[in-house]
Amino acid sequence: MRIYLTNLGKYNEGFLVGEWLELPATEKEIEESFKRIGIDGVNYEEYFITDYEDFLFNVGEYENLEHLNEISEKIENLNDDEKIVFEYLKNYQNYDFEEAFEIIENQDYLYYANINNEIDLGYALAEDWEIPEHLKNYIDYEAIGRDATFENWDIYKNIAICLY
Repeated sequence: MRIYLTNLGKYNEGFLVGEWLELPATEKEIEESFKRIGIDGVNYEEYFITDYEDFLFNVGEYENLEHLNEISEKIENLNDDEKIVFEYLKNYQNYDFEEAFEIIENQDYLYYANINNEIDLGYALAEDWEIPEHLKNYIDYEAIGRDATFENWDIYKNIAICLY
């Protein structure tokens, strides 16, 4: 996750002075970045974010860098499936950061990986049932998956997710 950190004072003077900063970053790395772009606390005190890459959510121009760094550190500690669940909670369900992390920490969700459509979801759900072998060909897996999407299941980036 990277942000393009820009000196606001220089920008207002007509100069684009900034650099990419990899997050999470240490306090020292942030201070060094500020120094390189001319934020000295005397002549230039303010920064803003002009670009970002590899984030699971939208980053605003005036995000609090400390908060953004903390969030980046938490995201870095998530596994790949948890990152998709976080992105789903934040961007699709509009949870705030704390709520999204709490749901993931408490595992207040069910999910199946490698789900591309309602048929895949139907098969995944039916795997947990004891269906006699001779009846499996008569099951409408697409209908099961479709009904599940009416009952709190969502398919998001090849993962089916259901919140408790």
